[in-house]
Amino acid sequence: MNDSVRRRGRPARLSRDAILLAAQEIVESAGIDALTMRAVAERLSSSPMAIYRHVRDKDELLLLLLDRAAAALERPELPADPRQRLRVLWRFLHDELVARPWLVGVLASGDLAGRSILWLLEEILQAFMASGLTVVQAGAAYRTVWQYTVGVLTIRIATERTAAALDRPRFQSEMIAAADPGQTPAVAAIGGAWPHAFDNYDFGLNALLEGLISSS
Repeated sequence: MNDSVRRRGRPARLSRDAILLAAQEIVESAGIDALTMRAVAERLSSSPMAIYRHVRDKDELLLLLLDRAAAALERPELPADPRQRLRVLWRFLHDELVARPWLVGVLASGDLAGRSILWLLEEILQAFMASGLTVVQAGAAYRTVWQYTVGVLTIRIATERTAAALDRPRFQSEMIAAADPGQTPAVAAIGGAWPHAFDNYDFGLNALLEGLISSS
């Protein structure tokens, strides 16, 4: 048997791009908990040791995925007014994470972040400072709005996952709608208009930004 025939049966040579594509398919379909070096290897019909020759560990794999996702973002047009700029920037970040829910799990679970997102962090800090905050206050304000945003997105992802997995009524909504006006008048007055956190993001965002800026 000559060399050309023997080579036909060999698996394709691995590349970092192929590994990242396989890893992204896993996290998009099954979440970050399903991402292991073995899972990536199986998807590529390879061995875990072959994956380790390209990527050090799961953390490096996640960092590369974060950086790739951040590098693909198209920067939004930003208004001159810093307060409006903050609203645009945070809504932009929120919407991009809604489109990539696996990113929320990665970012909320530790200190991993891709360098390609530094421009967004810089824009947000500069907008806070242009609104009257010191650099230290801007950093604290960033963390506050970030925690709010991650909280909203975490609730949204969990709610949508539960709704997709279970065919059952929304117990909280039904409880609010059926509240007794004599015992809980404020709850009953809201009734069916009780908002989910992810339907109410802009209201909370605006209140947070105004409070943070006015307290400086």
